[in-house]
Amino acid sequence: MRSFWGGLSLAAMTAGGLLSIPVPAHPQAMTVQASESVPEPGMRTVEPAESAEERALRHKDRGDEFRVRDDIGHAGEEYGKALSLYGGFSLEDRLLMARYLSWSGRIDEAVRELNAILAEDPGNAEARIHLARCLSWRGDHRASLAESSKVLAVSPDDKDALLARANALKWSGDPTAGVSIYKGILERGEDFDTRMGLSQAFLSTGYIRGAREGAKLLTPEYPYQEKERKNLYAEIDKATRPDLGAGYSYYHDSDENRLDRYSLSAGFWTGYWKWGVGYLYTDAANPSRSAANHDLSLSADSRPAEWLGVGGTAGVNRTSNDNSGSMFVGSARADVTVLDGRIGAGVARKAFADTAELIENGIRFTEIASFVEYPLPYRFTVRASHAFRDYSDDNRSHDWQGSIRHVFGLKNPTLAAGYRIRSLDFRRESGSGYFDPADYLSHRGELSVDYAKGKGYVRLAPFIGYQSFRRRGDTPEGVFAGGEGVIGAHAADSVDIELHGEGSDEAGGSASGFTYYQFGVRMKARF
Repeated sequence: MRSFWGGLSLAAMTAGGLLSIPVPAHPQAMTVQASESVPEPGMRTVEPAESAEERALRHKDRGDEFRVRDDIGHAGEEYGKALSLYGGFSLEDRLLMARYLSWSGRIDEAVRELNAILAEDPGNAEARIHLARCLSWRGDHRASLAESSKVLAVSPDDKDALLARANALKWSGDPTAGVSIYKGILERGEDFDTRMGLSQAFLSTGYIRGAREGAKLLTPEYPYQEKERKNLYAEIDKATRPDLGAGYSYYHDSDENRLDRYSLSAGFWTGYWKWGVGYLYTDAANPSRSAANHDLSLSADSRPAEWLGVGGTAGVNRTSNDNSGSMFVGSARADVTVLDGRIGAGVARKAFADTAELIENGIRFTEIASFVEYPLPYRFTVRASHAFRDYSDDNRSHDWQGSIRHVFGLKNPTLAAGYRIRSLDFRRESGSGYFDPADYLSHRGELSVDYAKGKGYVRLAPFIGYQSFRRRGDTPEGVFAGGEGVIGAHAADSVDIELHGEGSDEAGGSASGFTYYQFGVRMKARF
C-alpha cells in the first residue's frame, strides 16, 4: 500500500514535533504589566468565542499528532471532527484525512469526503482510486469497479487502480477474474499487496498450493504487512486442518416414507491432497416394509495446478434386508478453468437409498455428467449441466439444467436471486419406486439470504416454480414451492453446529417424486 506509507512518511517529515507551551504553576506567578489589563471589582472576564474554523484546525492538529505516533484510530477520530466543522482545508489535506478516516474504520465518512473532493476535482486519480478501495471495503463492489474503470480508461496501466479492481473482483465472489490482473501487476516486479491479493484469491478457489507458494514470497517491510502475512498463514492453516463431522437427519414424505440418517466423516491433508473418510447409515421404513443401507467411502480431492481440479471417491454400499448385498460405489471428476469460467465432467456409480422400496429393490445407476459455469458482469453467473443415467432396471434418463444467478451488492445480509430451468426425461416407466417421468419441465425462481451476527449465522433459501410432465397416463402440471434453511453457530473457534431443514412439493425435488420435508442437526470440528 504505497500511498498509505507515503502519507505517513510525509507526516513524519512535516509535523516537526509537538508544541510546548509553559504553564505557570500558580496564577499568582503571572506578572501584570498594564493596569488596564486588571479587571475592576465586580467585572467578568470575557474570552473571545472560538470559531468553527479554529476548532477544526485544533482537531486537525491533534489528528496530525496521533498520525505521527501511528495511532490511526484516534487520528481518524480527530480528522472526522475537523472535516465536520470546516470545509476549507486544501484538497491535499482533505485526501490525507479521508485516508485515515477509512483506515480507522469510518468508511462512510471517508466516502462522503472523497466524493466531495471529486466533485471539485474530477480528475483527481488518487482520490478516485481510494474511493474505489473504500467502496469495496464496505461491500459495494459494483460501484468500486465503476470507479477503478474511470481511472483505467485514462491510465490503463495504473498499478493502484488495477490492484483496487482485482481486490474488488476477489471480494465480490469472482476471484478468478482478479487473478489475471494480479499476475499482470507482478510481471512488472514483486509487490507485497499484489502478492497478498493473489494468494488470497488462490485460497478462496481451493488452490492451496498456489496460496502456500505465494505466502512464501511475501516480504513484509512494515508492521501492518507482517500482520497480514501472519493472517494469511492462519487462514491457510484453518483451511487445511484435520476435521471431524457427525450428523443426523429425519425425512418424511406424502407416501409415508420415513428415513433416519446418521453420518460420520473425517478429513485430513497430505501435501496438496485433501482426503476424506465417510460413513452413512440409513434406516428406512414405510407402512409395508423396512430396510437399512450402509455406505462407506474414501475420497480424495486436489487442485494440482491453478487451472485444474481433480477428485474422486471409492467405497462400498451394503443393504440390510431380505435381499442383502454389497456393491462398489465410486466416482471420478475433473474441472478446468477456461478464461474466467469452469468446465467439468465426471462419472459415478451410485446406489438409490432414498426410500425403503428403493433399498429393497436394489436400484443402482451409472451417471455421466458435465457442466459449464461462467461469471458475467455485475455479479451474474450462468451455469448449464447435463447428466445421463443408466439404471440397473434397464432404464435411462437425460437431465438438463440451466440457471442464472445474481448476487446483490449487500454485505450482511448477503442476498442472491436466480432462475433455473430443468428438463428431465426417462426412456420408460420402470415402476421400481423412483420418479421416472417423461417430458418433465420445470421453471424455478430462487432467493437466498445469508446473515451473520457474532458467532451465529442464518441461511434461508425459498423458491417457487411451475412444473409439468407425463407419468402413468396422466399429465399433471402446476405451481410448486419449497425451500431450505440453516441456523448455525460457531460454538468455538474450531467447532460449528447447525440445525437444518428443507421441504418441497416439487416432483423433481426428491428421488421418489413425493412432497417431502427433512430436518436434522450436524456438527463439524477442526483440529
